[in-house]
Amino acid sequence: MVSTTSTSERPAAQATTWTPARKRRLLKALATAFMLAYAIVTLFPFYVLFVRTFVSTKESVNLHLWIPRQEDISLDAEVGNLSVQYNLDLRKVKEDLGIKGYVNPRDSLRKVAEKHKVPLERMQQYFSGFGTFNGWITLLNNPAFWQSLVRTVIVTIVSIVGLCFLSILTGAGLAGLRRRYQMTIYNIYLLQMVIPTIMILIPQFLMVQGMQNLIPSADKPGYTRWAVQLIFLILIFIKGGALSTMVFTSAINQVPSELEESAVLDGASRWQYIWRILFPLLKVPIATVSVIMLPVFWNAFLEPFVYLDTANTTMLPVIANYSGAYAVNYQIIYTGVFVSVMPLLLVYLLLRKLFVRSVMAGAIKG
Repeated sequence: MVSTTSTSERPAAQATTWTPARKRRLLKALATAFMLAYAIVTLFPFYVLFVRTFVSTKESVNLHLWIPRQEDISLDAEVGNLSVQYNLDLRKVKEDLGIKGYVNPRDSLRKVAEKHKVPLERMQQYFSGFGTFNGWITLLNNPAFWQSLVRTVIVTIVSIVGLCFLSILTGAGLAGLRRRYQMTIYNIYLLQMVIPTIMILIPQFLMVQGMQNLIPSADKPGYTRWAVQLIFLILIFIKGGALSTMVFTSAINQVPSELEESAVLDGASRWQYIWRILFPLLKVPIATVSVIMLPVFWNAFLEPFVYLDTANTTMLPVIANYSGAYAVNYQIIYTGVFVSVMPLLLVYLLLRKLFVRSVMAGAIKG
């Protein structure tokens, strides 16, 4: 039996099979595949960084996609070499193993065990898996790291709050740019965008040191000096910046002037207008500036390294101290970088709905 369907009708029949519902499913599948690929590419560096926290320094040049099996530390290894390679705290090692007296750095672990009557099985068990978890053990057992983490949290939170507060006041004073002095001040703020931080580092350092010397006991090691240093670091962070000034000046320009006139007619002062009317209307720019400046303040290295003492510094300079002149423990550095990134990821994951809601609030009218 011969088919009566002509060849010219076949393409049309095939075209009708691509219904709108089928096209939507195809687009949805393609979009899902793209988002999955994008998520994998985005999260892959964090995954590799996590794996590297378990990779010893001698294997750090190799790319590992999973935690490699590390060889146990040889009992014939010298204590001094292990101390440099793994940043051992010999006082804690002696305390944990019940060793009293002097330990010669040129002695091997086997010789130390024989001298101080430590069972070889206990010595082997103590260092078992140490090559894999050295980064976490060394970093998390270091009190200086936890102290630097607390300072980083305090400096970051206070800096963001202070920057937003001062930038709102600046934006309220410059809003409209109706007068010549307002435009001049605004251009001075914008000029900071083209001036590298390193160019003003020395004069700013001299100025900060001169101001610190005016405070009693700030030139001597102690809590007063440390508190003053942190305060000046925060002041450096919250000083007028081009980005925050532009954001808040532009946002306040969009607030109808009738609101301020109505507030004045009702007897409100300038401060009451800013606090009760302006602040609630600036949720979007506050969220925007906070999201942008959070990693900047959190990951600051140059300013804490220059203006803070070694015993009073923030997290990144403490991590950088594990990079010595004769040996670099990359495992601890990778672990420190991973630990320093995790709080930022947690903040964004926990507050992502708040950030999206704040941004979308300015995109919808009515």
